[in-house]
Amino acid sequence: MRELIVSLVQSINGSYAQDGWSTGVSTKADFAYFTSLRRQAGAIIIDRRTALNPNLPVINGAGKALDHTPVHVLTESDPEVLAAQLAELGLDYRAHHFTPDTVAEVVESVEATSDTLVCESGPNLAYRLLDSYPGAQLHLSLSPRYSRNSGSHFCRLEADIDLCVIDVRTVDDQVFVRYAKA
Repeated sequence: MRELIVSLVQSINGSYAQDGWSTGVSTKADFAYFTSLRRQAGAIIIDRRTALNPNLPVINGAGKALDHTPVHVLTESDPEVLAAQLAELGLDYRAHHFTPDTVAEVVESVEATSDTLVCESGPNLAYRLLDSYPGAQLHLSLSPRYSRNSGSHFCRLEADIDLCVIDVRTVDDQVFVRYAKA
């Protein structure tokens, strides 16, 4: 069985993007960790929405620790149509159809240069993979930012506040992180 790491970043209040970019809620430390995951990856797994987002640069572009790493796009819709769209955009990504029942089989079948696969997708594909792929791990980076934007789940205030961690504690596998204004 391959190692599957689902990498997600979100702000302290649940924002997963700022101005359409996950890097908007990220920090230098998060990006360094993200890059280290990419260096381990034999392949990157993304979803259709990530692959076709015109605001995102090429997933495996130069300088991203993946110049030659295969990128696989998992889609619940027609993979041939998606493959044509990706080719029109000049993206050398491989499209795969999956269902919740076949996701583990599809993940095992993707071409990779090592046995470690990293998913850099949004929460929907992340959920499918964590739910259906035995041994999948979630590496969730909580960014010390409090942001209000369309990607926020819990905040209705207009806020963008940098915070810093002042304490981390675990009790019976529950993690308590204390933040203060930076």
